[in-house]
Amino acid sequence: MQSSELGKHSEGIELTNCRQMSNAVVVWIKCLESYPGWREWKHERIKRTLLAEDLPLPENGIFKEEFVFSDDVERQHAVVFQYLGLEQTINSLKDCEFYFRRYPFRGLPISRSAHVTNICEMYFGRFYELKERFKKYFKAITAVAPHHALEIGLFIKTFDKVFDAELRERNSIHHHARFEDSSIDRVFLTGSITDKGWEREHNNAYRKLAREWVERVRQRGAVLDRFLDETAKATLETCSFLKL
Repeated sequence: MQSSELGKHSEGIELTNCRQMSNAVVVWIKCLESYPGWREWKHERIKRTLLAEDLPLPENGIFKEEFVFSDDVERQHAVVFQYLGLEQTINSLKDCEFYFRRYPFRGLPISRSAHVTNICEMYFGRFYELKERFKKYFKAITAVAPHHALEIGLFIKTFDKVFDAELRERNSIHHHARFEDSSIDRVFLTGSITDKGWEREHNNAYRKLAREWVERVRQRGAVLDRFLDETAKATLETCSFLKL
């Protein structure tokens, strides 16, 4: 894995490895349809999810919540679905843009400053979540290809370096105190005196703050895309079962 360019902003850059990985994942999932018992179990699970209270139990009184593959397929399954989990976490982080854009609590006991603080804390938490998911993902890769030459330690160290500020904030929030920021303080203070003619200043402070955080989410999300694209490249080069 090439780690030297990962920290650079990459908005607008084609993530060709991610596309190829997605295509390979689709092909692999389609191949599962021929695995003995998988298709029937999947359909039964969907039915039980949609109609849980209306369906009787099987004759033996037991419905298996987890399908058990062979050892080889189980290891492949772990790689595929943990990769999808990486995508999901990055998309969840990017979703924060739209939470910052909207304040849906007018008339309710949730202030704009509290709303923004909650989103910021969720945003920082995604970086730690993603770091842990990367570590677990590479363990899954190692289980499939134990003799790979991937520089996993360097990749994680690069992630730590690039997202040091976000990881530090998450750690501080988790272990010490809630997130604080002077711009949020301004939204809080102007919000506390809106009845004294500061409503316009309050709204302007909130809009400015929201715009700044929207841009931050976009920029950092684009950097995360580079990490995922490099991960996709390494996976395709290492896991022969994902060859198109």
